[in-house]
Amino acid sequence: MADVRVARIPQTTPRRTDRDRAREAERRRDHLKVVGPVRRTIRVRLSRRSGIALTVLAFVALFGVAASHALLIQNQASVDALDQQVATAQARYEKLRLEVSELESPQRISTEAQQELGMVPAGETVWLTPDQPAPADGPVEDPIESTDTSAERVKPYLEAAP
Repeated sequence: MADVRVARIPQTTPRRTDRDRAREAERRRDHLKVVGPVRRTIRVRLSRRSGIALTVLAFVALFGVAASHALLIQNQASVDALDQQVATAQARYEKLRLEVSELESPQRISTEAQQELGMVPAGETVWLTPDQPAPADGPVEDPIESTDTSAERVKPYLEAAP
């Protein structure tokens, strides 16, 4: 085999010197700038008339706020008075409710009936039963009651049934 030699091609770009590198770095720095914080300022120039008008408007607004606060305080005083009336009425209602429950209690009613009205408590209930059953044939005529109230005639009705 034959030996092949490769010849080197000379560089197509010239070698860069330090001077060239410095120029390139300076060119890069030229397009970059240090920027500080962005401050937006609004420049409004007012005429003397508009300044006076704005000042008067501010005073009128402050006077309106003060007047509304005074009105609010007056109304709050009346609301506080109404709240006090409501609390008093609720306390009176609770007191009357307690009094009604005491007056409705069975013990008080029983005591007052015995002491004031002279009533006596009911004893044991006694049921009376007739000795003879009623006839079933027809209407029964009521016997004519006599005015005789002798003890022998009334005694059988007063005795307890066996």
